[in-house]
Amino acid sequence: MLSKLSKSYTETLTVGVTYINLPEDKVLTVDDNPEVNIIVSTYGFNLFGSYFYDKTVAIDLENDAYIDKDTYVWIANRALPNIKKQFGKNFKIESIQPDTLNFAFGTLTVKKVPIKLNSSVTYASGYDSLKEMVLFPDSIKIIGSNTEIKAINYVETSDLNLSNIKENINTTISLKLPEEGHTLKLSQQEIVVTSEVQKFTEGTLEILVEINNLPSDIQINYFPKSINVSYEVSLSDYKSIKSTDFKIECDYLEIKASNNSFFTPKFKRVPENVKRVKMKQDKIEYIITE
Repeated sequence: MLSKLSKSYTETLTVGVTYINLPEDKVLTVDDNPEVNIIVSTYGFNLFGSYFYDKTVAIDLENDAYIDKDTYVWIANRALPNIKKQFGKNFKIESIQPDTLNFAFGTLTVKKVPIKLNSSVTYASGYDSLKEMVLFPDSIKIIGSNTEIKAINYVETSDLNLSNIKENINTTISLKLPEEGHTLKLSQQEIVVTSEVQKFTEGTLEILVEINNLPSDIQINYFPKSINVSYEVSLSDYKSIKSTDFKIECDYLEIKASNNSFFTPKFKRVPENVKRVKMKQDKIEYIITE
């Protein structure tokens, strides 16, 4: 047996094919997976071992084939260096049959759409996130027939359920292929979701109320002149928040049009690093003095 395995043989190996470098806007329409016969010369040891390996070769449609109308034409001679690498230096490839293979394909439509995050996140007491969760990437390309793609405006993620969170979020989540698509595929199958989680506290400040659009010939007296405002802010930013960062206005044109006996105060400026901002008063009484 050892004598036979140490001899050189020329054999025909029948292998299946896989496809690589197929452009994302193309889909092969072949019904079956072709096989190729590769005639190799090697020692018996290598032939014996080959029976335990995956008998497939990768066909490079970008570099080893050309396009003839709606068909990829694969040329064995052009693919020979690539196939030699796949077999390794212990095999000498004598020939490949057939010397060409044809792969019919169809052209698909590519559309870029935003990703919609499906999430339910609750934070531990005293913790929160100032900004919305960041998706990377925040959009994705879908590939498919034009009739299926034109009705799709976004792609959803699978459900992200997190509870009692007190640390930064950094997780991978899969995308859901739209159910109505038969030819559809996505440019990638998952995305990364991140969010900065911080310790939060509540702050309260007294903010002056300003009257806007008051005619020069009218004087009014209003009460209260200031409103207590509550907000939530991270501990690291707590000391940086000042009353001048907020602006509350009442619009005289509003009461002139409605004849209301009170103003409705509104925020005109709020710091970017606070959330859940609330006024402790929602009405400003007034009288016209002149």
